[in-house]
Amino acid sequence: MAQVMITERAHADRMSRIQSLPTWLAGLGYILSYVALAWLSIATSSAPFGIVAWSPETGLSFAAFLIFGNSFWPYLIASAALANLILHGSAFPLLYHILNPVIVGGGYALVLSWVQSSRWQFDVSLKTLRDVLVLETTAILSATAVACACVLLLVECRLLSTSDMGFDMFRSAVGDLIGISIVAPFLLMLASTGRIRKPTREAILQGLSIVAALVFAFSFTNLPHFRLFNVMFFPIIWIALRSGLEGATYGLVVTQIGLILALQLSGPQSAGVTTYQALMLVLAFTGLAIGGLVTERRRFDQDLRLNQESVAHIFRLGSAGELTTAIAHEINQPLTAISNYARFIQRYLEREDGDKRSALEAAAKMTEQVDRTAAVIKNLRDLIRLGRRQIGQQNVHVLIREALDLLEPNLLRTSISVKVSIARDIWEVMVDRLQIEQVFMNIISNAIDAINDAGSYERLIIVEGVNLPDGRVEIVIRDSGPGFPEDFNFRQSGIRSSSKREGLGVGLSLSRTIVEGHGGELLLGGDKRGAVVQIRLKAFAPEMHK
Repeated sequence: MAQVMITERAHADRMSRIQSLPTWLAGLGYILSYVALAWLSIATSSAPFGIVAWSPETGLSFAAFLIFGNSFWPYLIASAALANLILHGSAFPLLYHILNPVIVGGGYALVLSWVQSSRWQFDVSLKTLRDVLVLETTAILSATAVACACVLLLVECRLLSTSDMGFDMFRSAVGDLIGISIVAPFLLMLASTGRIRKPTREAILQGLSIVAALVFAFSFTNLPHFRLFNVMFFPIIWIALRSGLEGATYGLVVTQIGLILALQLSGPQSAGVTTYQALMLVLAFTGLAIGGLVTERRRFDQDLRLNQESVAHIFRLGSAGELTTAIAHEINQPLTAISNYARFIQRYLEREDGDKRSALEAAAKMTEQVDRTAAVIKNLRDLIRLGRRQIGQQNVHVLIREALDLLEPNLLRTSISVKVSIARDIWEVMVDRLQIEQVFMNIISNAIDAINDAGSYERLIIVEGVNLPDGRVEIVIRDSGPGFPEDFNFRQSGIRSSSKREGLGVGLSLSRTIVEGHGGELLLGGDKRGAVVQIRLKAFAPEMHK
């Protein structure tokens, strides 16, 4: 488990290092790569007017914008303009050179910016199946819209006829989708892990299985090759099941390159390239879905083992009565001895002719008993501790989203809405993910109960997150409930009050203990219009973001 946390921290550190690169340097590298990939896609396609079999440059644009954020959109437009100018030149009219970069670069930037600032926001490291599905859904919607606009522009420039406009839109959209589905996840995983996987024996066998499947599919000249293409699913499924999402992205890249080479070597196809486009797209969706599911299942198993360890510690305590008896039994004897030694020393001090040597011996024995009591308390504290903290670099967006997902049944039952407004560039925090998620769940659950018990007309919880100047991250949770009681002391050291029916205030007390144990701060505030809870946590290397 510790090794897993260290690996996740290293992955997040690698992503942060890439994001900290000067924007102009990253933009220059992106533009050069975009032009090279655009040339490659045209060189391996026989379709005219830029409607190609696959668009790896579009996948590069997706990954670059997701990694570097909104500040990168000018480079998306500039790269498309430069590629058009170099690859098409005077063959395309001026209107196309002006509008196409705005449609392609601006269109994808606009959609991705909206998604990443909405409730559909996903982790660019693609840690869960949900992240993969949201990425693919975004790709489908944006590619369809951009393809339709680009084909309409080509028709307007009299480069395409209206008779084949629908088919051309389909080809263009599928070409962009293949580029996004294969290149973007591969680059995002590469940026997250910061390494190219070393070729193991199994990886070599998997690569050979892809080659063997391609040879089998294209070796029978008397059959349409697309009918045998389904054999390509076997190696991709094998790779995804064994290596998760990361392995699936490698397998899809190798398969796409192999498919392009096979189509180039085998000559014109009776089924047309579009058929292979659609088949490759289905293969990409299948591989990513299985890989994402396997990766998420492994993460779930890791969390389950950690929770089982915590439960095992709890069961060791037994019942509350047994714990109380154990504490009383362990501490009563040394405390009794300390009391007796203290009385003996007191009598010696009251009498001038007392036995000084015996008094010194009593003082020494009393010290031993004090040390023994301290050791007993320390052992009991270690006994009830729920395991060691697994500190790692965590994404605030993911922490909030997972806490809200777990509370969704309560939110639906009480008809309470949650508005999340967290800065897109918020720093990551160094915390134990399970413990801090529990803090968020405790506070939001308190807000749900308070709103529901008070019967508030406005049923809203607001979660906000910002970066603080002192290098910390602040998450603020506001609700529309009755607020804390008037006599509630926000600054008292022990938060034990509760405004909930049958509430003990333990949730807030435990939350404060966890936050302060992470070197953070939990503050309470608000008025009759609602409670406000501020959680301040240490950010991960905030100087890298300055």
